[in-house]
Amino acid sequence: MTHMKNKNPFRKLNFITKLILIISVFNIGLVLLISYLNYYWHSKQVINQTIEQTQQIIEQLGDNIDQYMEELFRLTLAPYYDDTIMDQLASYPAQSAAKLAQKREIETFLASVMTLPRDEILRVYIMNQANIYSYTKTPYEMEDYNTYTEADWYKDALATTQPIYIPVHSEKAFGQKETQIFSIARQIRSKENNEITLAVIKVDANYTGIKSICDMINFSNDSALYVVTDTNDIVYQKNLLPEKNLLEKMDININNGDGIAIIDNEKYFFNVTTLEESNLKVIAVNSYLALTQAARQNLNSTIVLVSICIFISLILLLLFITEFFKPLNKIIEGMKKVETGDMSVQVDIKNQDEIGYIANAFNEMVQNLNAFIVENNNLIKEVYESQYLQKESQYNALCSQIKPHFLYNTLNTFSLLIKCHEYDKAITSIEDFSYYLRGVMNTDKEILLSAELKIVEAYLDIQKLRYEEKLHYEIKIDAIFSNLVVPALILQPIVENAVKHGCERQRGKTLIMIESMREEKDFIILIKDNGKGMGEENLIKINNLLNSEEEKSSTDNQLKESGIGLLNVHRRLKLKFGKNSGIQIISDKNGTTIKMVLSDVWREENHV
Repeated sequence: MTHMKNKNPFRKLNFITKLILIISVFNIGLVLLISYLNYYWHSKQVINQTIEQTQQIIEQLGDNIDQYMEELFRLTLAPYYDDTIMDQLASYPAQSAAKLAQKREIETFLASVMTLPRDEILRVYIMNQANIYSYTKTPYEMEDYNTYTEADWYKDALATTQPIYIPVHSEKAFGQKETQIFSIARQIRSKENNEITLAVIKVDANYTGIKSICDMINFSNDSALYVVTDTNDIVYQKNLLPEKNLLEKMDININNGDGIAIIDNEKYFFNVTTLEESNLKVIAVNSYLALTQAARQNLNSTIVLVSICIFISLILLLLFITEFFKPLNKIIEGMKKVETGDMSVQVDIKNQDEIGYIANAFNEMVQNLNAFIVENNNLIKEVYESQYLQKESQYNALCSQIKPHFLYNTLNTFSLLIKCHEYDKAITSIEDFSYYLRGVMNTDKEILLSAELKIVEAYLDIQKLRYEEKLHYEIKIDAIFSNLVVPALILQPIVENAVKHGCERQRGKTLIMIESMREEKDFIILIKDNGKGMGEENLIKINNLLNSEEEKSSTDNQLKESGIGLLNVHRRLKLKFGKNSGIQIISDKNGTTIKMVLSDVWREENHV
């Protein structure tokens, strides 16, 4: 038992140190307890207040959406305010010319009064058993256009004088992808004889009106707002939370009120209100971490502030016992600063005894270590700034050359081929496009020249679909160069420029030639086109940009489109193959030739 007590490190400390430790532990424990209780009370108050305010906001939002729906209901009463339209609906002309005039007048009314003033209204119909009149903003009519007399909504509208709300349903409106649409239908009766039903009016609308109402609600950056149907189809969403599939993971089984959801070990508070007219649900979600962030920051600030106060009190207490050991304490303090990374420490010791000897040795050690670190940091900075950062920026700039309109045109071409039943050609083109995209994804790698040529050939085959006989190309690269290892995408940006400034800017045929040659240990690739050339002024600017040692920005449009891509390829070649490598440009009115020089490539490490 005695042996165990002697091993207790606390018993080896002096009295003052023990007293300081006991006071420190007591003060820190008390501060932590008070801080936590304050944090708990403040967090609970903020959460309750936020939940109450959020419920009020979404209820007001629900009232605004209901008012919007009521406006649409009132819009279906518009024919009653136009006696000419009511007369037209009450008449049944026998002559074709009169029928056509009637149709034009009613559909003009639908366009000018109901459809054009409201962006969210897509289609409006007035129909009876004999005729149907419509005005649409979409290329597709409603799904039951030819069978509306058999539709349930039509029968329901004839059976009541109240407007009929047709819940959210999917229909083709602007393309093959179906659009979420809700509809309102109402019976139109004669103003002279309320017993006579003239027609049924039906309005199809999307949710841009509801979206504009919801967009006016501004929650915090860590919250989400949803509007969903009774089948949980999302009508509107604004999710600023890190978890993007939040609604799919939440089990909300209430129509009104608030609740708590635990998703992936994270706590969320949600508020729900259900609209009476449309049966839509408005759901607001707040993150527990976001709501309590201010309280946590206050807790941390309190702990830090108190810790500083405790530290100062300990320093004052230690001043009484450190005077005798002041020389040694200076050395210890200097060592602690060195541990934190401060290499400017120098201990000022005037004594010539053993402590003075230790101080001098410590100062020399810090000086030598500081000199070594400075030299090492300078070397790392040179390597990092001259190679890594430059290479990374060049790769990122090269990736930005892939324009979205190219992808759009390509996919549109595939669609036309399929519609024209040219399936074999479409399959081949899609395979080319797939290979091209895989090549684009490898911009941070090195590949064989043969693989690079396949990417270029895939790109040109895709462009030939667009330009057809206007574009021709030939690739004549000696097979001996196939296994040469090169940075990915050094040819594609240049070929893209040739297509853009060739096919797009001249009426005649464009020929693109890719050839190779060898000059001693250098490998040369020539990319030629018979376009109109760059123009002398732009040629000088681009050559100056290539020959400059520093990266420069330009506001010239042609330099932005062509020069930046060439500059990236030029610098990547220099990084890979040395300072004598790069791009040279020759251009006149008969075309442009890009000479790509890969210097001293006949080394074993450049081949696979």
